[in-house]
Amino acid sequence: MADLAKGTRISLTDGGCVTIIKELGRGGQGIVYLVDLNGEQKALKWYLTAPDEKFYRNLEKNIMNGAPSDAFLWPEHLTNRQLGSFGYVMQLRPKNYYEFGNYLLAKVSFKSFTAMLAAAMKICDGFMMLHRCGYSYQDLNDGNFFIDPNNGDVLICDNDNVMPQGEKSGIMGKARYMAPEIVAGGIPDKRSDRFSLSVILFMLFYANHPFEGERVVACPCMTESFERKFYGSEAIFIYDPTNNANRPVRGIHQNIIRRWPVFPSILRETFEREFSQEYLQNPEKRMIEQNWEKIISQVRDQLVICPTCKEETFVETNGAIGKCINRGCSIDISKRLLINNRSLPLTDKTEIFIDNDNTPDAVVSKDANGVLLIKNISPDKWTVETPSDKVKTVESQDIMPVKEGLKITFKIREIPYRGEITNI
Repeated sequence: MADLAKGTRISLTDGGCVTIIKELGRGGQGIVYLVDLNGEQKALKWYLTAPDEKFYRNLEKNIMNGAPSDAFLWPEHLTNRQLGSFGYVMQLRPKNYYEFGNYLLAKVSFKSFTAMLAAAMKICDGFMMLHRCGYSYQDLNDGNFFIDPNNGDVLICDNDNVMPQGEKSGIMGKARYMAPEIVAGGIPDKRSDRFSLSVILFMLFYANHPFEGERVVACPCMTESFERKFYGSEAIFIYDPTNNANRPVRGIHQNIIRRWPVFPSILRETFEREFSQEYLQNPEKRMIEQNWEKIISQVRDQLVICPTCKEETFVETNGAIGKCINRGCSIDISKRLLINNRSLPLTDKTEIFIDNDNTPDAVVSKDANGVLLIKNISPDKWTVETPSDKVKTVESQDIMPVKEGLKITFKIREIPYRGEITNI
């Protein structure tokens, strides 16, 4: 099929049409063009070789049903079959969003750990909503994400392979991201999606593939046979606690070597479990997206601002003193906000996220006398009960002191959460 020339008009199934402006990029499956739709610029993905009728009808149905969430650059319009192929129209990627691969190559960096964790949370939420709608993605890989480095917002692209759970799109997935059972010839589903999600999250945090250690380095040439071995039948996690045959190699895997001890132990332990032989061989045991969100939330609970070097740092919360990952500074984390089974350190300039949303609900500050305060930056008011049973209201933008024994009812997006300030 010849490329579409500037000015070519492509008709849509809803009666409209788009006009080709220029090519934006291309891949193995198709070409993406900048197009004009009624005076608005959009993106058109045009297939190099037209997929079959089943694919066309599935795409048509997905457009009719709409996107599972705002995380998806979902197909919005389907073209008629013409000029030997067809395509679909979607929103353009905003200029401040960059391909995930740029982060892995260090061409782009997150502004903060807060932004990185927000990206992880948005990815998990997107796939939770996708699976709740009865879909499986089937081709989850590092090319599917555009991320804003400043706030961690995520847009998920290439959604044309999304199929109803149990149905096959004909796309098996991309090497290095397929679950072991798919490498062996199985049919993609939400469980294989969850494996690919774990790989993506690991690479987001550690900038290294979870199965690429010394075994891959020693491979003379990555053939299909070796791919099936290293990512399928004989996959070994790079930090498998029971098998050190595939450890990272110094000088090659510097990202994972440097970052592995930086993030809290709960994250390391989760990946050790998710990439264990037991979980690799039993897809039904893989963690669902909601539980990933809980883990990421707990990691975020351990993110504070070091009062000495003024930088973000993770702290283990099993003691009253934390250690800064930047310079080894000692940090007083004895003052905590307890919410259910969560224990959030209250330190100066640290943001507090009450629920799994990516918007902070409070921020800790320190007054001129060194007294810690909590500012309500949510749109909702809080109710505070003192040890003497007095009840006070903290309106949006108001502050309250960090005092042991204060019990707080947060109303966050209409859902009540109850917490208590304590010293450990």
